Amino acid sequence: MRAGSPDSGVVENSRLSTTGDNFNCFWTWCAQNGIVSKRLSIRRGGQKDASQLSLHVDEPVRAGTVVLSVPYLVTLNPQTVRGDLRPTAMPPVRTMCRCLLRRNRMDIITAHGLWLAGCLACFGRLLAHNRKLDIAPMLSPALFPELPSPFRLAHVDYFPAIADVLRGESNGTLSESSLAAYEKRTESQLRLTHGILQLYRRRRVPHVRPEFLPSLLELRMAHRTILQRSVLLPANCIPSAPGDLADLFEESPDLETIPSLVPLVDIIRSPLAAIASGEKTEVAPAVKAAGASEKVVANCSLHTCTQADFLSPGTRRRVVIETSVLSNRRIVVCALCDLKVGEELLLNYGS
Repeated sequence: MRAGSPDSGVVENSRLSTTGDNFNCFWTWCAQNGIVSKRLSIRRGGQKDASQLSLHVDEPVRAGTVVLSVPYLVTLNPQTVRGDLRPTAMPPVRTMCRCLLRRNRMDIITAHGLWLAGCLACFGRLLAHNRKLDIAPMLSPALFPELPSPFRLAHVDYFPAIADVLRGESNGTLSESSLAAYEKRTESQLRLTHGILQLYRRRRVPHVRPEFLPSLLELRMAHRTILQRSVLLPANCIPSAPGDLADLFEESPDLETIPSLVPLVDIIRSPLAAIASGEKTEVAPAVKAAGASEKVVANCSLHTCTQADFLSPGTRRRVVIETSVLSNRRIVVCALCDLKVGEELLLNYGS
């Protein structure tokens, strides 16, 4: 099994850092919601990239070790934002996507991303009016700072999803013209989404006051967060273990995927983003030995798996824990190589 054993589901003796930062409420929320990990810390970028966050290990980690494990139901995506969690001002995901997908305006992943951005913007409106949300610590402004425009050459590498798409369309190079065309298309999609939200409020939920509806600017900023921080996960969190998600997507190209905000995982940067911030990155010897390219500096891998517990230390027989649909699915990050104290976790989202 590569990159450790994600099937084990959790890391024992979770130790999340609660010192030296302003994220104490978030760490407490993580512990209360079943997120377990090695000792980790969140760091802010310098003056050049103050809006960028990064995740670091605060203890030595051996290659193959599970660094972080997140329950699927803690993530935010079109499957998990349901019931009372869905903001009243937001249409159901099927209703929204039906409108967005008319006339082949966009693909389903883009539509799901816009719906999730709408939810994020609505959550922001609710919190601005002092409404209580169980996920409030996850949505702290410290964790979701305002991001620069991804449609500028100076910033595009902070958004690996956009950078990968545009480089694929232009044979590996980026230009102002290609970014401008992408920006124009995205702005049109955002205006359409905002119009649908306004129409839905007037026709379906007129009791929702206008101040609880996000502005176009708020929707735009939320969408930037989705573009930078969301991770594509298989629908129903289909297990990829023992392989990683890249293997699963390669083996099943028709698999339905949905953009998701995964607590802590969404803070892990791509090597490209780390390089764009001017930080030095190196290929670990263990990764080189595995035959990785010198350009690949990712030091961890992403898996989906089923949580399981061993009956006893003396047996490998397992009991799968499942109390409700999807409750036993987890997103797991494994170390690809030995990690030193203070080393940043880097994940190659484009692999």
